[in-house]
Amino acid sequence: MNLFTHRRLVVVLALCLAALLRADTPAEILGLIDQLGSDDPDVRKVAEKKLFDRGESALAPLGKAVKDHPDPDVKLRAILLAQNIRRGSFGQLVKLEGHTGHVRSLALSRDGKRLLSGAMDATVRLWDTDTGKQLRKFDIPNGWGWQVAFSPDEKECITSGGKLGTLHRLDLESGKEIRTYTFPANHWTYGVAYSRDGKRVFGGVAGKDTDFSIRRFETDTGKEDAKLLGHSGFVWRLALSPDGKKLASVGCNDNSFRLWDPDSGKELFNGKDAHEGYVVGLAFSPDSKTLLTSARDSFVKLWDTENGRMLTTYKGLNGEAEAVAWASDGKRFLASDSKTVYVFDRESGKIVHRFEDHTEKVYAVAFFPDGRRAVSAGEDMVIRMWGVPR
Repeated sequence: MNLFTHRRLVVVLALCLAALLRADTPAEILGLIDQLGSDDPDVRKVAEKKLFDRGESALAPLGKAVKDHPDPDVKLRAILLAQNIRRGSFGQLVKLEGHTGHVRSLALSRDGKRLLSGAMDATVRLWDTDTGKQLRKFDIPNGWGWQVAFSPDEKECITSGGKLGTLHRLDLESGKEIRTYTFPANHWTYGVAYSRDGKRVFGGVAGKDTDFSIRRFETDTGKEDAKLLGHSGFVWRLALSPDGKKLASVGCNDNSFRLWDPDSGKELFNGKDAHEGYVVGLAFSPDSKTLLTSARDSFVKLWDTENGRMLTTYKGLNGEAEAVAWASDGKRFLASDSKTVYVFDRESGKIVHRFEDHTEKVYAVAFFPDGRRAVSAGEDMVIRMWGVPR
């Protein structure tokens, strides 16, 4: 084969590949991609802007162009443009600033329009997620906003006061505190949750000597009506299952999680030695059938909530696994470590996206209901909202 014939064959193959690229790609996008190779800088600029504005829908065609397009200039510009689209679509969208201490907890309203944050600056704050405006600021004098939770009707919230040894029930409309639930002296409070009907609140204890209980109170009267015993370490986090039938707790330095009947207070399962490090995060799946736990052994684990059997161990984090949260469809979840938030595919266990804008450890994560945005916060005191790929 002579050189001329070889070059013709290369060109023909390239054109065939380009034709395959065009077979399942809208003609307008293909035309814009071709214009990335134009000698006219104005034409290139307009094409780049139109492709960038298309966002995620342009990524697959650009990826094919990188691989198959016969023009090397188009390939190079497609690489750079795809990077910019990912950065713009899946990077940081909004920063919420105001906290002056580590942000320890986040909770989104069911419609995703409001966000609660609790921090070690002795405040709980309510934010408008569309505008980024702070709507309310609640002071917890001499304490923390350790964990926060919306009430079932989302008109109120509850927070644990940490070293203050209290729970605080807050009215989101008036901005006033409704009630304080007080624990015995020398008891710190960490985990917190509402019952499904909102008539009970639960608080997890890091107590004096061996009191690592979960206390249950009547919401309206403040009367303690149950004490759930079993943990031998700080009750770091609590979560109520979406169907309201189970309460989950993690015991931090006892390396365990537990499942409880929230009505009777009976322990349903003891996840003893669930991890080889402090267990600090938990999240029920949307169907309540499974539970995620995260620990400072750098692993996230998935458990069957009916029998307590471990189903999967997720790996890939680069540090202590602090927080977890499910997407509303139950197909993906978030997990955080020292400075990074990961999007995991539940079925395959693969990491499908990383968010790396935080500068310190990430303590709290949450998925928006649409599954296209997430929010995270931690030691850098900034709440960051960011885009999530499909």
